[in-house]
Order: sequence, then structure tokens, then C-alpha cells
Amino acid sequence: MIQKQIGENIKKQRKILNMSQELFADIVNIDRAQISKIESGKINMTIDTLHRISKALGTKLSDLVSISEDFILPKPFVKWAGGKTQVLNEILKLVPKDFNTYYEPFIGGGALLFSLLPKKAVIGDINKHLIASYKCFNDSNSMINLIKLLHNHQNKHSEEYFYLIREQDREDNFWNKSNEQIAARLIYLNKACFNGLYRENSKGYFNVPSGKKDKVVAYSYDNFNAIRQYFANNKIHIMSGDFEKIISNAKANDFIYLDPPYDVYPDKNGFVNYGKDGFSEKEQRRLADVFKKLDKQGCYVMLSNHNTPLINELYEGHNIKVIKAKRMINSKGSGRGNVEEVIITNY
Repeated sequence: MIQKQIGENIKKQRKILNMSQELFADIVNIDRAQISKIESGKINMTIDTLHRISKALGTKLSDLVSISEDFILPKPFVKWAGGKTQVLNEILKLVPKDFNTYYEPFIGGGALLFSLLPKKAVIGDINKHLIASYKCFNDSNSMINLIKLLHNHQNKHSEEYFYLIREQDREDNFWNKSNEQIAARLIYLNKACFNGLYRENSKGYFNVPSGKKDKVVAYSYDNFNAIRQYFANNKIHIMSGDFEKIISNAKANDFIYLDPPYDVYPDKNGFVNYGKDGFSEKEQRRLADVFKKLDKQGCYVMLSNHNTPLINELYEGHNIKVIKAKRMINSKGSGRGNVEEVIITNY
């Protein structure tokens, strides 16, 4: 949706200057066929490409990316460990200039997805609660039902109510609930629990304590509607399962962003216990093998992780950029603070 509006702005400015596509393509050093796709809203552009285009057209970047006042960009609807909101600008600088389908098998909060807004995407996660939540935005009625349930949770919120809802996944028939019920529980607990942390015990039960909040705001209608409109106007396939399954159909020129549970620093001061099975060194090595396989297939692959000896060993020979980040989610206050992360690419 946003690519289309930006493309229309570019085309309008080019025509004001009475500039042909051929001349414009030559000036910005982009193939004419690509310019045509850009103006039609069929290409995900990087900030660097937009800067080049705005310079060639003699206009401000803000004028090209301006959108109608009633248009709201979607953003993550849950706070998720490892969320990319704070390092998004560093990631966006390294996104390929052009790609076909976007894959993200560790979707989490979806910060990069909602920044790129690709027209074709395959997203997924091992967390079935989270995927049930994303699926609610595939259908307007499902989204409205989700809002009604969240509104009810908000109104009933209390310490006692929090623990009553938290205990539901211990019930034998829990997975007989609808996607909306599972999603409403997850989102409410995410907003009401301590520090927005998602953690499961060895039995797979959510076990984060209450954040002791007097009031909880569980949703934004405007944001929910923005997500719904994005899903409705693009081809977004949502899957639950192992990361290899989710990216199994990736082909040359597709872009895969891998944001797994991070490797732990040698001092063990890191949060990786997203689910009952965790993400061990064995899994990190399996993921590295998948990275190399995708590389051989001609895919664009990007991976985020901690800057640890293991990660540097596994991805030696690829492009490794070290960045500073803040660890915002940890059960202990001492576990939050500045850390080094890496963004690894094969291009």
C-alpha cells in the first residue's frame, strides 16, 4: 500500500519535470524496468534508493514518502523479546534494493515486516499463540472479535483476573479455543505481565508474573486496522512451525530475514528461553547450515544475533556488521543494558 503511494509521488514529480523514464533511469542509475516497477509500487526500496531518487528529482525525501493523513503505518501489536524496533534503522540500511518474496520464520513482533510492507511475504514462528494472533488479521470479522475479547480483558483486569487468564493454557482443552481467544489471551498477558516478557516453563506453560498494573491498554484500533488493511491488500502467508519448514519454498532473489533466539554470551547473561525447548547451540548450527543453503540457492539472506564467538565462527566469510543495542527485555534488571549485536548478510 505505502509502496504504491510513494511510487505515485515519484511518477508525479517526474512528470512535473517533463522527464522520460529513460532519462530518469539513466540519472539514478537504475534499470528502466525497475523504474517502472517502482512507480507502480511493486518494489521495496531502501532509504539509499529513495535518497538517490529524491536528489535526481530535486525534491525532499519527505515529499516523496508523504502519504494521506488518514493512512497509518502498522506497527508491532505485542512487545517481544529480541524485537527489532530499536535497531531498525541499521537493519533497513542493509535490506536488498529489490527482491521477490519476503520470508521471516522468526516473526516475533514483526517490526521489520511492518517497516518494509512487502507485497508478498511468508511469515511464521514456532510459537502457536503468536501465529494465532497474526491470523486474526487475515479476516475483518476475526479482527473485530479479537477486539471485543481484548476490550473485555481490559475491563476485567485485576491481579486475580491476570492469573486466572494466565492459567488457561494448563487446561486440557486449551487448543480447542478459537484463534481470537488464543490471541486475546496472549496480547492481554503481554500488556499486563512483568516487563512484556514471554517465557514458558519446562511444560510449555506461560509463567511470567503480573506487572501489577492498575490499568491495561491491550490494543489500538487504528493499529489493528492498519495491520488488517496491509494483510488484505497484499499476499501474506502465515505459518506455524520450525524455521526450516517456513522457508522451504524460498527461491533465488527472495529475501529471508532470520532473527532467531539469540546465542547466549559466555557469561550466560542473555534471554533466550522463549519456549520450553529453548534454542541451543545445536539449533544455532542448524540455522547456520540453512543460511548457507539459502545462499547457494541465490537468496538474499540477513541474520541478527549476539556478537558471540560461536556466531562469528558459524558465519565466518560472510559480511558481519557489529552494532550497539539495548537489551530491553529481561527478567532481571541487571540483564538489561547495552549489548553488541551483529547483522550478517550474504550479499
